[in-house]
Amino acid sequence: MFHKKVVLLPTIIILILFTGCAPSVKNLGKSSAHMQETKHVATQLEYKKLFDKYLDENKTDDLLWDYEAGTVGYYVKEYKDSVFYFDKAEDLIKKYDEEILASKVLSNVGAALTNDTFMNYRPKIYEKIMVNTYKAINFINMGDFQNARIEFNRALVREDRAKEFFAKEIGKEKEKLQQEQKKKLQNVKIKKETTSPIEKKYSNLFAFKPYRDFTNPFTSYLAGIYFLSIGDYDKATDLLKECYGMIKGLDAGADYVKADFELADKMKGSLTQRAKHYTWVIFSNGLAPKKEEWKIDVPVFLVSDKVLYTGIALPTLKMRPKAYRYLEITTPYGTKKTKEIATMDRVIKLEFKKRFPVIMTRALTRTIVQTVIQKQLHDKYGFFGGLVGAAYQGIMNKADTRMWERLPKEFQVARLRTPEKLDIFTPDKKHIVSILTNSAKNYIVFITIPSKSSEPIVSYQAF
Repeated sequence: MFHKKVVLLPTIIILILFTGCAPSVKNLGKSSAHMQETKHVATQLEYKKLFDKYLDENKTDDLLWDYEAGTVGYYVKEYKDSVFYFDKAEDLIKKYDEEILASKVLSNVGAALTNDTFMNYRPKIYEKIMVNTYKAINFINMGDFQNARIEFNRALVREDRAKEFFAKEIGKEKEKLQQEQKKKLQNVKIKKETTSPIEKKYSNLFAFKPYRDFTNPFTSYLAGIYFLSIGDYDKATDLLKECYGMIKGLDAGADYVKADFELADKMKGSLTQRAKHYTWVIFSNGLAPKKEEWKIDVPVFLVSDKVLYTGIALPTLKMRPKAYRYLEITTPYGTKKTKEIATMDRVIKLEFKKRFPVIMTRALTRTIVQTVIQKQLHDKYGFFGGLVGAAYQGIMNKADTRMWERLPKEFQVARLRTPEKLDIFTPDKKHIVSILTNSAKNYIVFITIPSKSSEPIVSYQAF
């Protein structure tokens, strides 16, 4: 059990809290301002106003801020600025990675007395891969194919090293937690009555078919058609074959990926095949899951008759809808519908599932530490001391729901022979865009629609 002196720290914090001098606690649980302001953003004009706010704020030392600024920059076609903010994000990611690889202990000071929102945000592996993927898309839209190649290669290297890096990262986190528990939780056992509702809550969330660990089929696919478009057929074949292996039996567009793989393979040895030109439509559809807080209040009789309140707050994932079931592309050669070739739902859920045991252990450790402190306050100061401890614990019982919230829910694709003109429609025949094309060139068309009420974001590049 704790030494009585441990009581001093939370007592001081509580006094500060109740005198109104703890702004970080007051703001606890709120999303950052830019996310609060953008829930209903739908038009290019609104996105432009939002991006101007990012330019004014310039908070580039905040990883989540950089993610969102880079994404909105892409939305408004400020590709250089978008790359700038993703570069800033990558700088912060590299700093974090270097600390892990140098075997530095993760900073977790005070987390047992507060909550995870007081710690710096830690980048997820899928976010790292998507940063480089978005940078590659930006460079494609700028016609800078050399830098697009560099970014795709970086993203693919991240995928290759992800499993090894994750094992080291989680290993360090577990080591830190074990040290924390050894110091503070001697002879304390977690009751099954507490953990069983948690297991039940997450059993459905974790019942899904995953991709291979820490891979994003979309990155492999887009890199594959990029390399095909610039004439690197060997690399295109390898990447498209790998993507097909990832999604076979999982995503409806696996047949499209197989056809692209076969096309790249034929182009390796056929000048006739290389003389044909194609257009790929990439549809970023909807929004990926977001985190929400889920609380479980633990009955006090499971703890002590001197404890007024105790509970556990955990993050859970809320799935968000597609904007449309598909898009329809019409040309003089015919009509084709887009199909899903990757979903961020699966990518994010898999990494969340792998991180969840540590998330839950941290939450349980924090709950026990704060509950013991509450009991000690009751023992030392009576009912009022227990009441203050319970109030403090209730305020601090917050889950960390921070994440990159503007990633697409899924990626759909379609490939057609390049026509002189193509038109793109929603399933209800709403016209999105007409594009005049040169039948002697390859094209990649990017369409992003975060929600049904959003104005489509369209860009394209000839090769």
